[in-house]
Amino acid sequence: MRRLLLAAVACAAALVGLPAPAQAADLPAPTSTSPVSAAPTGNFQPVLTGVRTGRHDAYDRTVFDFSGGTPGWRVEYAPLVGQGQGQTIPVAGAATLLVVFSDAGVPAVDLGTVYNPNLPTLRQIRSGGYFEGRASFGLGVNDRVGFRVLVLHGPERVAVDVAHQPA
Repeated sequence: MRRLLLAAVACAAALVGLPAPAQAADLPAPTSTSPVSAAPTGNFQPVLTGVRTGRHDAYDRTVFDFSGGTPGWRVEYAPLVGQGQGQTIPVAGAATLLVVFSDAGVPAVDLGTVYNPNLPTLRQIRSGGYFEGRASFGLGVNDRVGFRVLVLHGPERVAVDVAHQPA
């Protein structure tokens, strides 16, 4: 028994000195341009706590961070319209990917902030505001490209990926 324990300790000590394994490769570029939607998760009205962006090899990502689960959502190519007012809001780029969250609590972020990430495809992010549990955002992109939506956990977030244009 003692010999087995010593062997296990030696293996563990050897593993501590090994470099960390390589990260998993990025996902491929999304290809679909069809509208997608999902129901909310959690038992409360999720609250939007942050908006951030990132560049990957084949796509640009916008992440909407939430507390209390994720709201229902719908993503499609359409104009950004102000919540509760109905006016079209211009978004930089040749096409606008509309992201609408439903069953959401009052956002904890400044909806007046305009993000200009200057990424290969993603040009701008603007808010259409918040009204009666709905918050909307327009992602301005260089062209009508493929996109995908991922619901991620720990922390709760909704990620929208837009493909880079072919070279």
